[in-house]
Amino acid sequence: MTDTFNWVPTRTGGGTANGVVRRAKFGDGYSQSAPDGLNARWRSYQLTFTGSQARIEQIIDFLDDHIGRSFYWQSPRGLLLFQCDTHSEPFATGLVHSITATFEQTFQP
Repeated sequence: MTDTFNWVPTRTGGGTANGVVRRAKFGDGYSQSAPDGLNARWRSYQLTFTGSQARIEQIIDFLDDHIGRSFYWQSPRGLLLFQCDTHSEPFATGLVHSITATFEQTFQP
């Protein structure tokens, strides 16, 4: 069973929708393009989580446990599958900690 990431980000750097397109260009200026595969559009989100050291450690533990594995996250486009292979490491300074993470949409059959 796939886990769900339940923490709400305190800030987002926005999202990016990426299209995968196969293109062929010919010498006479003619070109063709078509979506490449069944899932030709995928999204990624740059997220920031801020809170107590305990909250941030819970988030880091979840992300570390899911390296290379998908999880559900409630994105602006709905509950979708994502992976997070990149996140920042916070320095222990003060009472408020924060990390940034990049969530990339994944697909499963």
